[in-house]
Amino acid sequence: MSKPCVSVIVVNWNRKDDLNECLKSVFNQTFKSIELILVDNHSTDGSVEMVREDYPTVNLINLPNSSYGACEAFNIGFINATGQFCVVLDNDALLERNWVACALQEFRTDPKLGCLAGRVLNYYTGRDWGFYNYGLGDAWQERSFFTSTFVGCSAIIRKDVLDKTGGYPTEYFVYWNELALGARIVNAGLKIKYVPSLIAYHKVPQSRSKRIKPYLVRNGYWYFWTYYPLTLAIKHTFIHLLRTFPPMARDPLMLLKTYADTFKGLPAVIRKREPIIDKQVLRPIKL
Repeated sequence: MSKPCVSVIVVNWNRKDDLNECLKSVFNQTFKSIELILVDNHSTDGSVEMVREDYPTVNLINLPNSSYGACEAFNIGFINATGQFCVVLDNDALLERNWVACALQEFRTDPKLGCLAGRVLNYYTGRDWGFYNYGLGDAWQERSFFTSTFVGCSAIIRKDVLDKTGGYPTEYFVYWNELALGARIVNAGLKIKYVPSLIAYHKVPQSRSKRIKPYLVRNGYWYFWTYYPLTLAIKHTFIHLLRTFPPMARDPLMLLKTYADTFKGLPAVIRKREPIIDKQVLRPIKL
């Protein structure tokens, strides 16, 4: 059997029905040289049994407990991948049938491409969902551009780039990890390109909790002080503080723990400091 060209990595925890639809979208791809790696975070809802019965060709990695963060779980998938390219796919996202084929064609056009970010539509409404990571308005949704990040529910990255950059920062656990990996890719002299023809559908929750998540706050500060030039790091630290402090103040214990974790990790953050060039920081380059 020939070596697969593309490895699709999905991380799952107790979302059996969503996972089933996600896997179907992968097996329905027009491009067939695909290995599918499922890293299951010790699900208890029958997800593992469903995969073993209905998708026996899936490389199932069943983690020993549910304490693994999304960053570490995806990295485990990256390490086990044998393809030349790795698709990062959320378990509640679905790819259009020609997604992989179109992505590979795009990579053939530019040897400096390290990552392709696709267009993400809300599964329920059909509207664009993924532009929160790019700091852009709706007018950009149908344009191609180079950027310094990607929306992680459906993206494709060269395997050698993941090997070189080390994948997601495991200390983040979850949130801001795509921005951190994006900065590493740019610092490696490679490009990240948003391509609107790569369409995926994400099951965006119809109602979201307004509670601020501690990882979301902490990792923002760590990202700024690792990858932003000094002036931008200072600027965005204050912006982040103004946005997140008031809602967190409603839960003083959570606030104290979050800022204790943030400051505890700052020395390591400063030691890893590797700012990306100013023009690449959330400033897309129009093609």
